[in-house]
Amino acid sequence: MSSSDLSRLAWDLASDGFVGHEADVRQVVRTARQEGVSPVLVGVLADPQEPAVARLRAFGRVAAAIDERARRRHVVTSHAA
Repeated sequence: MSSSDLSRLAWDLASDGFVGHEADVRQVVRTARQEGVSPVLVGVLADPQEPAVARLRAFGRVAAAIDERARRRHVVTSHAA
């Protein structure tokens, strides 16, 4: 997921909550697992039984981790070229 996708979803979740956005959240969860983000954070985000505030906080941390990993890949690729 791109940084702009994550930002858009962050705004949507802050405005509307998780209802109607679970498919996007599942995509974030899949990406986070592929990127090796903390399984505890990903688990909280993925679990609709968790309180919304906990899921929102987990989303913020997960999104930041995904974005940071993408930036690192970009820097490494840029220096390798």
